Amino acid sequence: MIRYTLLTLVITFLCLYAWKDWYRSLCGLIVLMAFLERYDMPRQMLGIPGLNPWNLVMLFLLVAMLLSRKRENLRWNMPPEINVLLALYAIIILVGFIRMLDDMQPIREFFILSRRETIPTLKDYILDDIINSFKYVLPGMLLFYGCNSEERLKLGISAILLTLLLLGLQIIKWMPLGDIGDGDALSDRALRVLDRGIGYHRVDLAALMASGSWVFFIARMAVKNALVSKAFLFCGLLLVQSLALTGGRTGSGTWVVLGLGFAALRYRKLLFGLPILIIAVIALVPAVQERMLQGFETDSVDQIAGESETDLSSVTSGRILIWPTIIDYIKKEPLIGYGRRGMHTSGASVDLRDLLGAKASFFGHPHNAYLELLIDNGIIGAIPILLFFYLTIMRSAQLFRHKEGGSIAAIGGIALALIGAQLIASVGAQSFYPRSGVVLMWSSIGMMYAVYVRMPRQNT
Repeated sequence: MIRYTLLTLVITFLCLYAWKDWYRSLCGLIVLMAFLERYDMPRQMLGIPGLNPWNLVMLFLLVAMLLSRKRENLRWNMPPEINVLLALYAIIILVGFIRMLDDMQPIREFFILSRRETIPTLKDYILDDIINSFKYVLPGMLLFYGCNSEERLKLGISAILLTLLLLGLQIIKWMPLGDIGDGDALSDRALRVLDRGIGYHRVDLAALMASGSWVFFIARMAVKNALVSKAFLFCGLLLVQSLALTGGRTGSGTWVVLGLGFAALRYRKLLFGLPILIIAVIALVPAVQERMLQGFETDSVDQIAGESETDLSSVTSGRILIWPTIIDYIKKEPLIGYGRRGMHTSGASVDLRDLLGAKASFFGHPHNAYLELLIDNGIIGAIPILLFFYLTIMRSAQLFRHKEGGSIAAIGGIALALIGAQLIASVGAQSFYPRSGVVLMWSSIGMMYAVYVRMPRQNT
């Protein structure tokens, strides 16, 4: 009861405050993402599907923004090529969904044979695949539109930092430190507990924590107060602990790759310190060692013979069993794919059921965002989306290398961390269709472009 009362007060405040300063309310709405997927968060209000507290605040924000845009002299000055790519991104999502509607029977069959408790209806797919896909990009676009000052930039960065910290603290709350000594126990508990308690899947949380720790480290560039800088350093280390508690191997690998990237771009000293830190963590935290080396073990017989065997199925958590089938179907329709949820509409899931039996029910999607993009939309649909992220990564890196540092370099590094984590983690999971787990990434993209278009071009 206390939680719902507090939620009501927060939502009421954000809705009312939007009339005074919609941008600050938007930052508050982003922070709410830390709790949006919780089991006790209301999914609808007044019996209206889709009208939840987050959507209600967004509605007030949009109206307040439209009424104040002339007074604040707001302009949409996104680079023309990015406008084109964003428009193509939206068209690809819409076209893929329309193509899926032609034959939804394979999707229903998958849910029936998988013995799922509920079978999604057309209304569910419209909400999840269309409305939510655009809704979760909207905060980033609004941040771009309204981020026209140093103060607003720092407010947006603060919202991202606070959201990441709240998610990290929830992980620590749900995952006892005692499990960090046993990799299998840690992984099993994370799968059972985190999704139910926090609402985000363990894989999504691992990617967020991997990028989040670097976000805190990089955000120190934007502060001059020594105490705040030390607090950010502590929070970054705290999120490293949260990352370890998720038991996600991809997340740990993502953290390392991001560190090497930041070292190459700006922090050269990390090239010497990072390997030492990695070795220390693997040596001192048994669970991390077990998870990272899972599938590479050598049994006693192999040790005597001097041979070792790598279990690729264990290394990839079974993904290697389904990827060849998906790739075969991609080759059959390489240009345009099969539409949204192409793994089902193509017939690949039927073949996987014949090949894997009951195990196929665990693979409702390709567990690789790049393969999902290709089987759904083909090469023609994949190129604009991948080009958008390529250009965005390059421009984030440009800002991160800005010689003056400060908030300009900080937002470049923050965007680089959040985008990079998603692109790296996409090898084993994730999706290029916007979801709740990527709101922070799109928020950083919006602010990065707001800085990019407003600074003299010679400085980049």
